[in-house]
Amino acid sequence: MLVCPTCKCEYEEGYTFCNDCNCELVQVPEVSNENIIVNKVPKKVVLTVRSLISVAVFVVGIIILMSSINLADAEMANIMKSHGGSMDTSYYLIYLEQSIIKYRTLGCILSILGGLGVLINTRIK
Repeated sequence: MLVCPTCKCEYEEGYTFCNDCNCELVQVPEVSNENIIVNKVPKKVVLTVRSLISVAVFVVGIIILMSSINLADAEMANIMKSHGGSMDTSYYLIYLEQSIIKYRTLGCILSILGGLGVLINTRIK
């Protein structure tokens, strides 16, 4: 391929001078995809202290969420002890349901905040 060294216009075979610049055309080797060397640098995920704290908050939230029934059951055992070891079944079920909801809500909030913290604080270089 012939190219003008001044204006970089490409010309077909048969031309010797640029029509615009009047410069002598030079031969440029054609570039194929096989000759191109691409340096691919792998991306690294950089974890900061904030993102590690966010991961810990996320994990604690998931653990609370997964064990909300066991935590509520343990809380109900303490409530039963404070009431002398006996309680009406309907009250027991109401307290148990509210305790489960409390722990599930806490687990959801912690896991969402921790997950968002990981997304915000993790940088890719």
